[in-house]
Amino acid sequence: MKHCIFTLFAAACILVAITGPTPAQITGHHLPGSWGLQSGTQHPEGFLVAPVYIHYGSDKIMDGDGNELKNITGEKRDVGIDVLTLFGWWVSKFKILGANYGALVNIALGNNQVEFASFDFESGFGLADIYLQPVNLGWHLKQADFVASYGVYFPTGSYEAGATDNNGLGMWTHEFGAGTTLFFDPRKQWHFAASGYFELNGKKKDTEINVGNTLTVEGGLGRSFLKGALSVGAAYYGNWKVSNDKIGLNNQIPNLPGEVTLEDKHRVYGLGPEVTLPIVIKGKLISLVNARYFWEMGTKSTLEGQRLLVFVIFPFFKNGGSD
Repeated sequence: MKHCIFTLFAAACILVAITGPTPAQITGHHLPGSWGLQSGTQHPEGFLVAPVYIHYGSDKIMDGDGNELKNITGEKRDVGIDVLTLFGWWVSKFKILGANYGALVNIALGNNQVEFASFDFESGFGLADIYLQPVNLGWHLKQADFVASYGVYFPTGSYEAGATDNNGLGMWTHEFGAGTTLFFDPRKQWHFAASGYFELNGKKKDTEINVGNTLTVEGGLGRSFLKGALSVGAAYYGNWKVSNDKIGLNNQIPNLPGEVTLEDKHRVYGLGPEVTLPIVIKGKLISLVNARYFWEMGTKSTLEGQRLLVFVIFPFFKNGGSD
């Protein structure tokens, strides 16, 4: 295949800043774990579309010191969040500063949008906040790739302050991203990637609530086999609130549990396996199936749980992505 499948694999590894639930003290939009192996690689010229399934489950709330908050009722409680999303990503021949220019859009449906660490939420599928990335730049060097991006989250999901069945976060968010994939051998079989995303969050609808800005770093270490037909590795993420939330008086927002306060900036780390399998028929790449699973750890002021992401990527590149 002409375009090494590991470059397509990068597409499966990046649901760029997908709109989805990010359970946190008062959360931002970026879903940790959206980018994995080869997250710093832009796909070849052309277009791809991908349906994605995401599940997040948790039965723990961690306080500002990283200790689990025990349920005083003695009743075991948990939260389960499911998201179905569809995103499209286009990369052109047009060059800006030597990089290929691209853009992407992501539309998601979810059964809830968790605003902060709590189990008191109701389920009901609905449109989440739409993400548009009008600037996606990719550079390809001999032993390294680089990406840079700018995106916006639109408050299209339902939101009411204090509600337990919101599908959106009720705010605009501007996001700036950059990343790299480093290749350790001439055949580009071994690779390490790291990508960072910084969110500037706006004021929530009909409130004086300003969510603090959030930083996410994610990527992975992996290896490609069979000329890139199979890729496996370990993916990771870290997510931090880097500035305090600000809440005006008389805003309707549920009480945060236990000792979790608005001054305790949250953090969470995730680590787990990732695998990508191509579906090839008569020498032509039809699709890629990518899956990654994360266990969370080192958590403060947020939920701690597990996250599953499953991607089905349909690429429409020149010559169908093959030689």
